[in-house]
Amino acid sequence: MAQQIETEPAVRKGPAERPAQRPPAREEPVTAKPQGKGGRRSLRLTLFLMVLVPLAAVAGAYYYAHGQGYQSTDDAFIDGHIINVAPKVAGRVDRVLVSDNQTVKKGDLVVALDDRDLASARKQKDAALESARAQEGAVRASIDQAVAHVYSLQATVESDQATADASRAQAEKAARDFQRTQELFRTKVMSAQDLDAARAATDSAQAQLQANLKKVASDQAQVAEARATVSTYAALLKSVQAKTEESDADLQTAKLNESYAEIRAPEDGRVTKKAVEPGNYIQTGQTLLALVPARVWVTANFKENQLDLMRPGQPVEIEIDALHGQKFHGRVDSIQAGSGARFSLLPPENATGNYVKVVQRVPVKIVFDELPQSGLPLGPGESVVPAVKVQDFHYSSFALIVIAGATVAVMLLALWFRSRPKRVKGQG
Repeated sequence: MAQQIETEPAVRKGPAERPAQRPPAREEPVTAKPQGKGGRRSLRLTLFLMVLVPLAAVAGAYYYAHGQGYQSTDDAFIDGHIINVAPKVAGRVDRVLVSDNQTVKKGDLVVALDDRDLASARKQKDAALESARAQEGAVRASIDQAVAHVYSLQATVESDQATADASRAQAEKAARDFQRTQELFRTKVMSAQDLDAARAATDSAQAQLQANLKKVASDQAQVAEARATVSTYAALLKSVQAKTEESDADLQTAKLNESYAEIRAPEDGRVTKKAVEPGNYIQTGQTLLALVPARVWVTANFKENQLDLMRPGQPVEIEIDALHGQKFHGRVDSIQAGSGARFSLLPPENATGNYVKVVQRVPVKIVFDELPQSGLPLGPGESVVPAVKVQDFHYSSFALIVIAGATVAVMLLALWFRSRPKRVKGQG
């Protein structure tokens, strides 16, 4: 009540209380006072928006332009060769030298079989080879003996041929002497006794010649027989050599089988799915364990509409979930010629009447520039998020959005100036 009385204009109480009149003051323009805390809050908000909107525009422009040059998918996994280790011979397991998830090097012994049966088989094949070699040596000796006999017979033939040639010359001389003796006997120069002697000498020379020729023919027959024996031994030698080679091959196979009793790691990697223990009897080809090599890559299933600019050799940023999003660098190695669904075990067959279009995914192989080095081993099936750089940064898009952000900021600034309180004229 008292406040109201103070704010109301003074009530005339009489002439004595009338205040002295003053000349009216000149009206001066005055500035309206700020409207307390509300006005200051509005000013701060306007200034905040003037700073925030351009920054947001620039950030949005950057991420938009950056995103236009990359293609990414979360349907991607680490892939690699899984080697199933299996024995080449059957047998009982003597020792298992690895455990689950153990790292091994190429050539490390992982499983050892009981090799006593294999060693016995190797010794048998070794003995068979020695026997075949001994038999081959005997046949070779026989061949050498037969060849020597042929040479000896050939020398005899040559000697007998020389004797026959001498006998032929003697027989021809005796025949000529007998002819001259006959002519002289007709002229009564030689006696009948001389003629008989010449005839006897001729007959004797001819008989000796025939005997020597028969001897040569007999020697030649023996040479032919000896040569036939050599041919027989040569054929036998080929058979024995084939048996020797067979025995040698059997021995090499037995040695290989004995070496297969030691099952070694074919590559560097980690042991997984171990399914063998000492004492197990295993068959040829039975999977004992799986080996995951350290060399891995990424198989990313991109949508088909993401492949228009994707090419082999483009750089890739790879984010691995198992390593808390740590990023690695790689490159596109190849793009599969067909969608993943087409090469599945049961490929879809879309009938005409119930066809529904589904965006297909195409596997893309991405290789690491350098294999990830971390305490956590990377294996097939682990999730990754690759981002393939398909084109360069879009500076034009970035510039347009920055200009748009700056325009918005200028408009806000103009609106702020328009909303400021104006200076008005008041009483002084």
